[in-house]
Amino acid sequence: MLENIEIIGLIAGFLTAFSTVPQSIKIIKEKDSSNVSTAMLIMLTASYGLWLFYGFYLQLISIIIWNVIAFAFGVTILTLKFIVWPTKKNNSQKTNQNASSRPAPAE
Repeated sequence: MLENIEIIGLIAGFLTAFSTVPQSIKIIKEKDSSNVSTAMLIMLTASYGLWLFYGFYLQLISIIIWNVIAFAFGVTILTLKFIVWPTKKNNSQKTNQNASSRPAPAE
């Protein structure tokens, strides 16, 4: 039987691993990732990778399982941000700014 402290660790791992799911759903629904901090995503995904390494080193299955899942979600969000929908909103804003900064055609 699992000890109480291990149950707390499993719950914490679950919450951490799935904390990026709402952001992933939002990015997929809106097909736009420009409102997500790139630095935060990179740091978070790197931390999942380091926790995964740590879990393998200590052979702690609860750390390994949740960080495999979390790392996969982090990589997914980074892929959406940089490859699938890299700068959709930024490009449309630049287009609108360019259009509004042009002088009106002479009649």
